[in-house]
Amino acid sequence: MDVAEPTLVQALRSHRGEVTCVDASIARMVTGGGDRTIRLWRWRAGAGWEEAAAAPAAHRYGITAARFAPTGVLIASGGVDGNLRVWCGRSLAARRLLSAPSAVAVRALCWAAEGARLLAGHDDGSLCVWNVSRGALLSRLTAHEGALHAVSVLARGALLLTTCTHGVLKVFDLAEVCTSGLDGSMVALEWRDGVHDLGALCADATEDGALCATGGHDARVCVWRAVREGGVWSVRGAGVLEGHTAAVTSLRWASPLLASGSLDRTARLWSSAEGACLRVVHAHPRYLTSVVLAPDNAYLITGSNDKSIRMWSLGSFSLSDELEPACETLSHFALGDLEGIGPVEEEGPEEESPARAEECGDAQLVATVPLAHAGAVNCIAVSGRRLATASSDGSVKIFRWEEETSELVEEHVLEGHQYPVLAVDFGAAGQLLLSAGLDGCAYVWDVETGVMLRSLCVPSGSGEGGETGGGGVRGARVSPHRPPLLLLATDDGLAPLWSLASSDPAPRHVYTGHSEAVTCCAWSADGRLLATGAASGELRLHTPPPAALTLHHDSHAHDLGVQSCDFASPAAILELPQDGYFLATGGNDSLLKLWLIRLNEDGDRAEVRLVRQVEAHGGGVSCVRWGGAGALVSAGADRWARVWRGAGLEAHAAAEGSGAGGALAAALFADLLAVGSLGGALAVWRVPPPAARAEDDCTAPRFWGLAGVTRWLHEYIIHPPGALMTHEEKTVLMRRAQDLALTGAQLLDVPVDELLDDLGYGEAAPEDGQECSKQELERAETRPRLRAELDWLRTDTTLLPSAAAPHRLRCPLTHRVLREPARAPDGFTYERAAIVQWFIAAEGAVSPVSGRRMRSVLVSPNYSLRDQLRTFIQENSSV
Repeated sequence: MDVAEPTLVQALRSHRGEVTCVDASIARMVTGGGDRTIRLWRWRAGAGWEEAAAAPAAHRYGITAARFAPTGVLIASGGVDGNLRVWCGRSLAARRLLSAPSAVAVRALCWAAEGARLLAGHDDGSLCVWNVSRGALLSRLTAHEGALHAVSVLARGALLLTTCTHGVLKVFDLAEVCTSGLDGSMVALEWRDGVHDLGALCADATEDGALCATGGHDARVCVWRAVREGGVWSVRGAGVLEGHTAAVTSLRWASPLLASGSLDRTARLWSSAEGACLRVVHAHPRYLTSVVLAPDNAYLITGSNDKSIRMWSLGSFSLSDELEPACETLSHFALGDLEGIGPVEEEGPEEESPARAEECGDAQLVATVPLAHAGAVNCIAVSGRRLATASSDGSVKIFRWEEETSELVEEHVLEGHQYPVLAVDFGAAGQLLLSAGLDGCAYVWDVETGVMLRSLCVPSGSGEGGETGGGGVRGARVSPHRPPLLLLATDDGLAPLWSLASSDPAPRHVYTGHSEAVTCCAWSADGRLLATGAASGELRLHTPPPAALTLHHDSHAHDLGVQSCDFASPAAILELPQDGYFLATGGNDSLLKLWLIRLNEDGDRAEVRLVRQVEAHGGGVSCVRWGGAGALVSAGADRWARVWRGAGLEAHAAAEGSGAGGALAAALFADLLAVGSLGGALAVWRVPPPAARAEDDCTAPRFWGLAGVTRWLHEYIIHPPGALMTHEEKTVLMRRAQDLALTGAQLLDVPVDELLDDLGYGEAAPEDGQECSKQELERAETRPRLRAELDWLRTDTTLLPSAAAPHRLRCPLTHRVLREPARAPDGFTYERAAIVQWFIAAEGAVSPVSGRRMRSVLVSPNYSLRDQLRTFIQENSSV
């Protein structure tokens, strides 16, 4: 292939620091820099790139990576702060914050599953896989010992290739990685040492995943090829490209070309077929950090440490050319028929704005009290629309949440403690408040008037180890009994309990046996159980008086001490078994643990089982509290408060603590999250509702679970136009799919004839003189459709030039040939993956063509256009 001498088209200089990353999609470009800023650019013929939006504080520290999703609808960015952010690709509005507990700097980003999954490589060698639509961390794999700088997807999503700064290359089964969970263990399919001397720095793969290139400190580019033999994928070396005189920092494929950028201040263009260097571009006066190659090889973009971005023509491209093809909008409307087209609202959506500092992923800051206290907010309790806070300044405050004005209104300041207050809890349906602190005192307050009703003095005593503590109180909880019981957790290793039914100043009972200070306590919703946790890591379960038994003792619940604990209400989690309890605990070991507790009929014995544990924070977990609908909030030393859902403890949302010190205490009420910080600030965030839990939220077939396969069977085998399947045949087919636990990977990899046999549609020739049965006639009608659909799933359309396709066969969002055309309620047909991601970018049912709001985000297959598409591809298979 011949490439013309590159000529400079445009130079941009907007970042205050070095340009660390650049990416482009059609007529949009995103850049990130060491100045913490992400910028979105739009191409205008005659003027070139013009800045469209900017996020000045996109990450807490420098930006390390930014990539458009394959559809161009979403942008992902990563930073030195270890966080990922997902942005709208048209407005740079923040849409997701993906913050893995204790994550270190992000060094590599890669989209997978047509943009439904986001992979990130971190400085500690870990790989995180995120579900983008739900913002959930699916898996976390300790992939390498060195920093993970290179991550690529090969073989149409079948394989994951990773390389690190130790020069180690590994290959994994990507579908298995996405479902491996958070325990960090998985065996690589392939392992190669010494791939790059002094370590690898970058990687990129072709669109179809057939080829991948890695670059490193040894100034070499290694090319790898994905090969399938005997039904098994593997990766083989396909050559080494030499020519750079310093480390290779960036790579980008656009077949048949490969572009590379280096510390030697040049970019090089290589032929993937010949492995030869076609052109050397002396691009910048300082080293290159990134390169981008146009899909049609028309231009090259380079980013550099000299703070500039430069665009180079590789042929006849000029500043006056258009990058976005002209779109005949109406040609995408009502293709096939009008069935399923729904109404749209007359009012357009609100104007989107660039990223705002008050948005934190899905959680949105709605109110803040910067100086709620003069000291740290150590504990937050909620009851209805009231919040109570305990602070190191010695005061307790009661706030009321005003929904109409989104304000926290201070009702009472409760003063009586002489030292820091560490715990507060509402009781008696929110009518009283219990507070306790390091002065060894606990007070009961009337919530309406703020009047002190009773004072409790912690008795002196000694723990089992014989050492007397200072008497300070670390935890205080009110039981659901009428009248309530008051439980404290003290530095003496004791857990005294009082009853409000008695005026006796002495506790009714004292739970002993802890070897160190009792740091937290909690009541079950029915009052049959209470839990205490200690600085030694002990977790104990007790019953209240009169029996006052200790039912369970785990001396190693958390290695570095239990910091907080809380029982879920029985109605909070649907998976809770009858007569069972869920207890959440957080410890100094950064772990959040969920325990299932079951009592025997007599209530004198407890069976305790650890159900789930996750690394919740990059330091100690200072607070755990249950909210409604199975939601659990935790706060920790990494400055974050996180919301988890269900017994699986799936990460749902995150909010960064306001003020100095970040998050220290948190609590949930309704759809709001209250967060208190070490600096005394109090903030309220609105938490989004849980997203749909469908397993087939991924549109890429290889990543389908049984739910995705079921959807495919319904849409394309059972219910397409003209299908004549009987109810009995449908039932049998669905039952066979369930019995096989059929996955998308099996649909792609298992031989078609074998799949047909497993599903009951294998070829069965009738015996001589014997007529076909009714069931066989029904199967004979379905068999060719099933075979055709399986063949279509395996067809690679990425190699077909979009320019060769009629406009109606292209997606109005991506301008590329459709793969799975889906009709939205606005009447227009889109690529299914693109419209699903658009609904994330637009935050709801907004038509990308008209900008008007629709009443649904449901899409349906466009069968007529799909048939036209298949006919076109068959006729042009030789292109």
